[in-house]
Amino acid sequence: MISVVVAYLVALHPGTLPRDAMTTTVVTTGVTALGAVIGMLLARWVSRRHGQPDGQTRRDVLGVGVLVAAGGAGLAVWWQNLIRAAVGALPVGPDWWAGATLAPVAVVAATVVVPRVTAVIAAAAVALTAGLLTPASAGADEGQPLPRTVSESGTLLRGELSAPEFERPATRLVKTWLGADGLSARAVIVAVPTGSGWVDPAAVTGFVDRFGADVRILVLPYADVPSWQAFISDDAAATESSIALVREVAEVLQGRPAGDRPLLVLYGQSLGAVGADAARTWLEDRHPGLLAETVLTAPPAETVAAESDSPRVVVANRTDPVIRWSLSSLWRPATTPDGTVLGGPRVPQVPWLPVISFLQTSVDLLSALDGPTGVGHRYGAEQARGLPACRDDLR
Repeated sequence: MISVVVAYLVALHPGTLPRDAMTTTVVTTGVTALGAVIGMLLARWVSRRHGQPDGQTRRDVLGVGVLVAAGGAGLAVWWQNLIRAAVGALPVGPDWWAGATLAPVAVVAATVVVPRVTAVIAAAAVALTAGLLTPASAGADEGQPLPRTVSESGTLLRGELSAPEFERPATRLVKTWLGADGLSARAVIVAVPTGSGWVDPAAVTGFVDRFGADVRILVLPYADVPSWQAFISDDAAATESSIALVREVAEVLQGRPAGDRPLLVLYGQSLGAVGADAARTWLEDRHPGLLAETVLTAPPAETVAAESDSPRVVVANRTDPVIRWSLSSLWRPATTPDGTVLGGPRVPQVPWLPVISFLQTSVDLLSALDGPTGVGHRYGAEQARGLPACRDDLR
């Protein structure tokens, strides 16, 4: 009983995003079933060593366990409604209640009453847990790639898909930029896309609002799969492609007087932020003073440098699980880089707990793209505004 109650409370431990009824049902049922299986194995081992506890002790443990579980369920509903109210979502309904209570009770009862299904339940629970821990922290397949040019929002120039070789595609893209009168523009934005080759249209709009329509945005795709797949298979591609592109851009800009060249700004979201920050470090080492600013939106936890020698802003929503997810968060809380600007609704947050917080952050990743702008992993034009001091300097 103790194992079941502990597992149930772990399953109900809140994240920072609203959780729908289906997700709640799957998580509470899977984790609680796993706790029931572990409890049965431990009870068998204890009974062999110390014998079975007497009936009164078992009834006392059962009663206390039911009271603790009921209290935990009530607290979970209250906390879930606090989160929902903060982000403008409706309170939980009867389906959420049923998923958080009836479903796990039924599965635990089946495990105890029909021991033959124990192996099946254990396998399902382990599979669920393995799925929740998939490192989707690099983002999702956020949308379709932007077209080559976007006339109503400045000029966006997209290179060809270039993995695993980046130098020649980067050179061709820079030649296209120069042919499009790129040196006369007010700013050139090197936008590192996500794994799917996607650049947030809201960021494009934000940069146009900030610098005017006379802005060039250069994009060099490095993969055509969702970001989490690129993060697992070849996260170095984002870094290598961004450095290859800024190397070509820097060679052109370095040969012109400081007052007679476009401002160079780096931008990246999610996995793209990893590549943009690597390009920033490269430019600081080899071309100090050339980079005007770096804008990083929602970089996965602990994937970018903690500090920067040039102007840099890290934009993140308070409810975004991507900025908190990393394997190291199993044993310590994730840290945020210097210059992080938090936005979006303020939601109540529980203290970090080892393993448990990692599990719940992993669950939050499943719905990180389901909310409106400002919630989870959804960002608007404000991400491109940069640091206030930099905005004044770059006007």
